[in-house]
Amino acid sequence: MATTTNYGWTTPNDTDLVKDGAAAIRTLGSSIDTTTKNLNPETTLGDIAYRSASANTNTRLPIGSNGQILGVSAGVPAWINNDQGDITEVQAGVGISVASGTGPIPIITNSSTDLITTAGDLLYGTAADTVARLGIGTAGQVLKVNAGATAPEWGAASSTPTFKGVYTYIASDQTLSNNTSTAINYDTELFDTDAFHNNATNKDRITIPAGLGGYYLIVVGAQWNSNSSGYRQITIQKNATSNVMIFDYPGLSVSNSYIGKSTIFNLTAGDYINAVGYQNSGGNLALGGGSVATFFSVQYLGV
Repeated sequence: MATTTNYGWTTPNDTDLVKDGAAAIRTLGSSIDTTTKNLNPETTLGDIAYRSASANTNTRLPIGSNGQILGVSAGVPAWINNDQGDITEVQAGVGISVASGTGPIPIITNSSTDLITTAGDLLYGTAADTVARLGIGTAGQVLKVNAGATAPEWGAASSTPTFKGVYTYIASDQTLSNNTSTAINYDTELFDTDAFHNNATNKDRITIPAGLGGYYLIVVGAQWNSNSSGYRQITIQKNATSNVMIFDYPGLSVSNSYIGKSTIFNLTAGDYINAVGYQNSGGNLALGGGSVATFFSVQYLGV
């Protein structure tokens, strides 16, 4: 007798004379029934069949209980409790505490907030990984750094504004050629609060520092040697492209003739102003040196 390729069911050979057809059909039907049952072992609603170690035979996995999930146990499918995603450990960090390190829902608390007791409280660092509370100040106070420069504190606002500005001058005479615009090289400072000026580089310039954009009082003075020919001029320029102010007057035969002028001008951080001298006396002419002779000064007034 022949057998089928996959399940080995017994069938007559092609050349067999089937004497008892009913018996042959019954034998084949029994084989099919057995194989079908082996492949469908489920008996209850919700059962799952999976391949067993025996060929052409499945194994029944009964339906699990409420809340279980399908997993693997000993290499085969199995219903298991839904606790496989538990957090087994939570490590607390700075300002964090853990009330329960295990379980599906660990309780994590921002412990630094326990320091806050009043609306407006601030937290600040006292050491590495350590914070402390600074209680809210009173109306009108400002946040400052304490005397030891170790912690913030609330204190009264200063009633005296901090002065910002520069006063620079030429220490000795500077000669200007006839009929030529010449930058005035201020090489000495009486004061300079915020590095407005550099005595070595771009000495004719005063540059507005970062954070100090606003209105400035600009004062310029120039002392010329005596000469009655032509006229004298000082020009203050912004970024070498536009004029802030120009003042001039005719030459005088008096010794050390002096001119000066002031203005208020709005400048942006990064802007610079520079002073340029001019004279057309017919020859070289000197600007006098000294702190009250030829100088350039600005004072920050505010935004």
